[in-house]
Amino acid sequence: MPIVLPFLALAVLILIFRKRGNPWTDAVLSGALCWGAFVAVTTELFGAFRGLTGIGLSMAWLLFDAAAIFYLVKYSHRGKASPLFQETGLGGQFFSPPDLSRFQWFLVGCSIAIVATVGLIALIAPPNNWDSMTYHMGRVVHWMQNRSVAHYPTAITRQVVQAPLPGFTVTHFQLLSGGDRFANLVQWLAMVGSLFGVAAIARELGGNRRAQVLSIVACVTIPMGILQSSSTQTDYVGAFWMTCFAYYVLRYWQNEKRMSQVPQMGASLGLAVLAKGTAYFYLFPFGLWFAISSIWRFRGRIWKPWLIIGAIALGLNLGHYYRNLVAFGSPLGATDTYDMGGWSFKLLLSNVSRNLALHLSTPVRKINLILIAVVEQFHNLIGADASDPATTFPPGQPFDVHSRVNHEDLAGNPLHLILGFLTAIGFAWNWKQFENRQRVKMALYLGSIVVGFLMFCSLIIWSPWRSRLHLPLFVLLAPFIGVILERVVKPQLANAIAVFLILSSMLWLLFNETRPIIANSKYIEEDRLENIFNTSRIDQYFTPRPEIRESYNQTADWLAESGCSDIGLSFSGDTWEYPLWMLLKPRLENPVRIEHVRLLDANPTKPLAYPNGEFSPCVIVASQNDDAKADELEWDARTFTQVEKYGSMSIFSDAERTR
Repeated sequence: MPIVLPFLALAVLILIFRKRGNPWTDAVLSGALCWGAFVAVTTELFGAFRGLTGIGLSMAWLLFDAAAIFYLVKYSHRGKASPLFQETGLGGQFFSPPDLSRFQWFLVGCSIAIVATVGLIALIAPPNNWDSMTYHMGRVVHWMQNRSVAHYPTAITRQVVQAPLPGFTVTHFQLLSGGDRFANLVQWLAMVGSLFGVAAIARELGGNRRAQVLSIVACVTIPMGILQSSSTQTDYVGAFWMTCFAYYVLRYWQNEKRMSQVPQMGASLGLAVLAKGTAYFYLFPFGLWFAISSIWRFRGRIWKPWLIIGAIALGLNLGHYYRNLVAFGSPLGATDTYDMGGWSFKLLLSNVSRNLALHLSTPVRKINLILIAVVEQFHNLIGADASDPATTFPPGQPFDVHSRVNHEDLAGNPLHLILGFLTAIGFAWNWKQFENRQRVKMALYLGSIVVGFLMFCSLIIWSPWRSRLHLPLFVLLAPFIGVILERVVKPQLANAIAVFLILSSMLWLLFNETRPIIANSKYIEEDRLENIFNTSRIDQYFTPRPEIRESYNQTADWLAESGCSDIGLSFSGDTWEYPLWMLLKPRLENPVRIEHVRLLDANPTKPLAYPNGEFSPCVIVASQNDDAKADELEWDARTFTQVEKYGSMSIFSDAERTR
């Protein structure tokens, strides 16, 4: 089965770097960088020639695997064991287990169990969160249909403007497997990679094996991370590449600014930006750290590392930048939805308090109301409005802290936020316990995370769903927490904290609102036990919105019976598109072509050409816009008459083209 090819490639790459003397942590990060770059380059290259097909990708991965295996067998033995790894890393010789205490093995075992359980969820459950149904997976099926990642006319502009790397990877998995069974594994792989990344960072911060294990526990138990890593959201993918960049900055600084870390920095920066827009400001402080230290090291030759990093990062993003520039007039696309539009210290305080409050939410509404009142009182003191429409999205959204703490769009990370504050205080209080170089490194690292958060609060408008965008910060914070717990806190207390984190993570692991192993809120609200084992895969697409399931099924039935092979979509920017594709697939013997039509004049993608050429639909499906309320629609000098309406879905037919 072709789907094994990319997984084989990743495994062989890791073995290559390990066999060349790198610690397992470094081998995983380096192998992942090569793997991610290959995904990005092949997607762009095949897409440029409209060759993004299962056969084409199968051949590309097969050749890549063959070359990697040949190199592993023939040349990679020239490396030697890493003394640093033997002394401080999580392992000894090539496959020998690390020298850990029984309790540390217990923590590692619990972490593996959490990762394995999340992986099981990712394999069993289909993609079903809101963003996946609108644009994460919607763009994947359009790319597969178009055999290209070129921008196309769409009412859901997020399908084309947003950072595409996670979607590239999902597209590979989907074309190689023939379905979306492996789509959630992209985020899961990022979670696994991040655990190696935080262990590596903890080592660079001066942490021993115990600190690395505690860092892994701190990372694997992040609530938002557990919830997202079984979905096709993109925050964990971004977090992984950001973790790689932060690690290589640390390695560069630690190893007397050697050039050997520079290409990895360029690749991790490029992949981070290609995966998630938050990388621009979360990585800016780390980039500044590198820039200042490189000036000290290279002086007149400072252009050399900067040029290498810039060239690699830009090269990985050039295709997406160009497409956005053509369609939206900017390489970054349309950003007005997220832009604060101004800056002041008062607005910064407002956003900091509101964003932090998201991570202190509880399942108890009365407690959350107290938290809301505290934040609003703080705003009164600084002369601001907690629900200011100029700094809140969507406008008119009141400031609120939701009680659904097990939902991947709303969950906070309360224990990790509190731990972050306490370990920062512990670091400052016990400053003298650290050797001078280590304390500077720890301070710069923590300062970079804090500055990244402040930049986020300064630039990004607040909304109740912003907590998920903070995931990279909590992943980066995990190694700092691990090192401080090991160095400053009494072992018994540190161990108790680690166990408590693992036990508390069961809430998010077993009761994920959209992909529950045991149950979700419907058990309390409707006395109905619903989980990934007793619900069909098709029905699980609609777990977050069961009220629309029947209308989508009826629409798919009508379209299948109509015999129409060219279906137009007149959707709003937030309509669930992907489920319609998945419902049509098993109902049709012949392939159909689905395109967005009747776009608003203000939509920047309206002038774009359809990658598959001219489009002449025989049916138009409208939903969640004015078209859905009309009796007739005009398109391409033809009149479409409404023939059926199922819930929010209205079907318009051109009688001359439909049986």
